[in-house]
Amino acid sequence: MKKGFLVVMPLIVILLGGCWDEAQYKDVTIVPVMGITKEDEGVKANFSYPTFENGEINYSKSEGKGLSTREAREDANHRTMEALDISHLEVLLVSAEIAKEDLYEPLDQFFRYPRNRITSYIAIVEGDMEQYFNPSGELKTDIADFYPELLRTAVLYTYVAENTLGETAKLLLDESMDLSLPYIIINENEIPTIEGIALFSNKHFTGKTLKKQEAILAAIMKKMQGRYTRLTYEWKEKKSPITIEIINVNRKMKISNGKIDVNYVIDLSVEEFPKNDLYKKETRREAEIFLADKIKKDFEAIIKKTQEAKSDIIGFGRRVHAFHPELWKRGKWQETYATIPIEVDVKVKMKRTSILD
Repeated sequence: MKKGFLVVMPLIVILLGGCWDEAQYKDVTIVPVMGITKEDEGVKANFSYPTFENGEINYSKSEGKGLSTREAREDANHRTMEALDISHLEVLLVSAEIAKEDLYEPLDQFFRYPRNRITSYIAIVEGDMEQYFNPSGELKTDIADFYPELLRTAVLYTYVAENTLGETAKLLLDESMDLSLPYIIINENEIPTIEGIALFSNKHFTGKTLKKQEAILAAIMKKMQGRYTRLTYEWKEKKSPITIEIINVNRKMKISNGKIDVNYVIDLSVEEFPKNDLYKKETRREAEIFLADKIKKDFEAIIKKTQEAKSDIIGFGRRVHAFHPELWKRGKWQETYATIPIEVDVKVKMKRTSILD
């Protein structure tokens, strides 16, 4: 009996000990949305968090300033009834101004504490951070719900890549591929909206962006489509739309003599084509050639823009780094990428047209 008790007792002590990182929710307030921007030589942080009054949930806002993101949060803690807890953060907004410097520096604190969530969304915003926490337009919901849903939808429809805090950190430290992040602006209705993606070179925002349609094409180029990936073109000279959805993308890359050749074979379905004669083989073939030519030109335009920004968001450098050391060792990859010749070829295969065909 004594022996059994001595064996079981340590187990009971361990089980009753609780979690080492336990936090009482009565002592903290969860922050779902946070923003950071440059303030003199330091950082200004904005926070949106829930408050409970008369059985209802409302959202309050707070801000703090400091030399670092961590110090700015501590400063904001002095203005709230409970400590601000970012371990369940859903969205981090970063001003374009601070992103043009070393982006990793203000993000460092998110990776130092094991309770912090690194699956939070991150986006770059244009202009004053205050307008994103107090937009003039009618959102019909609080920003704590608005921003996560805005970004989730954008990922679903391939407007942006799913770059979480964790993925962002990996790309910021990756010498062979550059980062792109959702780029949010305030539109004419005074409502935050995703304009496209921000291009980074190494750890710095270049100040250059790709528009929404270009961002979709860039995702296709790196084979990182969301659930829905749709493109619309104007069919010939007749101002009639042809809308396609990408089913699958195959990519082959060849690197030789300091040049990159990339071949794409794209399977797609036709979502809209009012002319409705794709059942004819000649029309179908004509449409495939037309779309291949359009997509090829768009791919070439994206390569040109990213080379001008010295931003290899497609990831050509990863193949160069792995298999072509002589090319990789020419110098800093972003500088090499800006000048290297890249040829693109595209073939299109229509797999589905309509239920009438």
